[in-house]
Amino acid sequence: MLQDQISLAEFVLQEAREKCFEIEVKAFKQFEKEKKQIVEREKSNIQEEINTKYKKKAQQERIKHSALVNGARMRLMNARNQALTKIFSDSQYQIYKMIRQDERFYEELLKNLMVQGLIKLFEHEVVVRCLHRDIRHVRNVIDDAISEFQDILRKELNGLEFEVKIEIDEEKCLDERTIIDNSTKSVQDYSLQESASEVISKTENDKKCFGGILMTTKDGLIVCKNTLDVRTEQTFQDSLPIIRSTLFGK
Repeated sequence: MLQDQISLAEFVLQEAREKCFEIEVKAFKQFEKEKKQIVEREKSNIQEEINTKYKKKAQQERIKHSALVNGARMRLMNARNQALTKIFSDSQYQIYKMIRQDERFYEELLKNLMVQGLIKLFEHEVVVRCLHRDIRHVRNVIDDAISEFQDILRKELNGLEFEVKIEIDEEKCLDERTIIDNSTKSVQDYSLQESASEVISKTENDKKCFGGILMTTKDGLIVCKNTLDVRTEQTFQDSLPIIRSTLFGK
């Protein structure tokens, strides 16, 4: 009887051991499965975080690169503008110096400007405005301008005779503006702020100038702006493609 009880106890213990082992194996497998899932999930999270940081860093680098490129482009544009406005300033000053030093040259220039104005206006009565200091120069060339204008009409319009009278408006002289000598300055020393004074605004180009003339019809309704400011600005703008190509290449 005792032997049977011992055998039964050993059987129960053996069954218990096997069950414990089975539970242990199952628990280990479950643990490994969950551990693998956790590892994979964390790996995925870490990879996603790395990708996010990489994309953010790449975006920051692109923004930084773009800012550097734009900054370099702006510096290049400013340098080019500086060079161009310096050329414009120097050309204006050279013209100003020539008309002040050579009266014969200036009167010939005024005559040609007057002839152009007469052709554009094509009126029998024309009013001329100029700087107060230029009144005598304009008066000296009025007859020659009229004569040359009439000769052109005879040649181009089959001998057309066209009488014209030019009156100088001495009561409304143009305002003289100062031309600065920037020729001794380097391009680097010539600022774009200074260049603002080198160009007359569209609202003032019939009031201020450093030379030349402004012609109108008798009633003042049609205006021909032939001041040196307007002409140098127009010539400079027309020449910009050639100047840019010469200085900076295509």
